[in-house]
Amino acid sequence: MKISGKLVRNRQKAKSCTAGRIQNSADRRISAAAVNGKGQFSIVSPWGFEYIPDLNDDAVIISGDSERMCIGVKQKNNYYNIEPGEVVIHSDLDTFIHITNDGKIYLNGDIYVNGQRLEV
Repeated sequence: MKISGKLVRNRQKAKSCTAGRIQNSADRRISAAAVNGKGQFSIVSPWGFEYIPDLNDDAVIISGDSERMCIGVKQKNNYYNIEPGEVVIHSDLDTFIHITNDGKIYLNGDIYVNGQRLEV
């Protein structure tokens, strides 16, 4: 079968993509109220990243034949004034890792290496 045939067949399996609001989150699954109703959803993220969205975050949800998945949450603000191509990983406004386009890495928060606090 040609790749285009597989793409058409797989596209038919995807039922909908919608926006929702996180109502409950724990243990890699969330509850959300979406345009097409409420439900339980798996959280999907890039490999190596794990997160649990905050309550009331706006989410993007994909529904298929067998499972519904949250594929991301809407960014609230650009608190870190990042430029295109830069990355910020944060848990709240006071703790973050900021990787810049000019090769700098900014760390903010208590830093631990192998369980031991790093004193700077």
